[in-house]
Amino acid sequence: MDTAMRDLERIEERSSDDGKRVLVLSAVGLIAAIGIVVAAVAALPDDGESQVEDPLQTLALTGAPEATETSKGERADPSLDPETLSFPTTLVTESRPEVAAAMAAAAAELAHLDPLTSPPARSKIAAGLPAAVTAGPDREVVEMAAVRDPLVAATVPNRTTSSPAGREGLYTLQVISYRDPQEAQVFADALRKRGHAAYVTRGSVEGRGTHWRVRIGPFESRGEAQSYRTTFEHEEGMNTFIVRKKN
Repeated sequence: MDTAMRDLERIEERSSDDGKRVLVLSAVGLIAAIGIVVAAVAALPDDGESQVEDPLQTLALTGAPEATETSKGERADPSLDPETLSFPTTLVTESRPEVAAAMAAAAAELAHLDPLTSPPARSKIAAGLPAAVTAGPDREVVEMAAVRDPLVAATVPNRTTSSPAGREGLYTLQVISYRDPQEAQVFADALRKRGHAAYVTRGSVEGRGTHWRVRIGPFESRGEAQSYRTTFEHEEGMNTFIVRKKN
């Protein structure tokens, strides 16, 4: 009998606990439902407040009919009359003095442009080149480059005076020899324009024919010739040798 009463009491306690749990869950669900409803109501727009209009959308709506009408017809380029344009006069009004000053400065600069210098003649260019270049195979290439390119011409020294032609003497300095007398004369002229007393002399070598020699001189002593030779080879970049006249 006692055992049956105890089982009955346990069953009643379990039933009481289950009922409490159901009540708690129901209360929590009700609170959550109320929160959802309140949030939904708050998200609804207020009829009393005016909505902000988008200016771009308004412009598109107002311009749509005009664009449609224009697209239906042929687009003709507007004819502009230069006399009716006010842009040039607007720039130089008294209200824009900085623009007027800039335009005046530009006009003054254009009015006093430095004249372009004409390239020097090939003969003057050859006179300004070192003797090693004048006697070498690249002489014409350098001369043509100086004629066409002002930057190359600017690197060539401008020599206006020319030394008189030299002559035979006790000591002379031989620079180069040619088989063609015209080439020898051109090179001697270039040396004279560079300040050297050059001249052309004819010489025959047995078994080698006739040569036209370009020499500088005369010099009174071998020491004078040697001093000139050292300076010449340093400035002109050519090897030379001293010639003593035979009695």
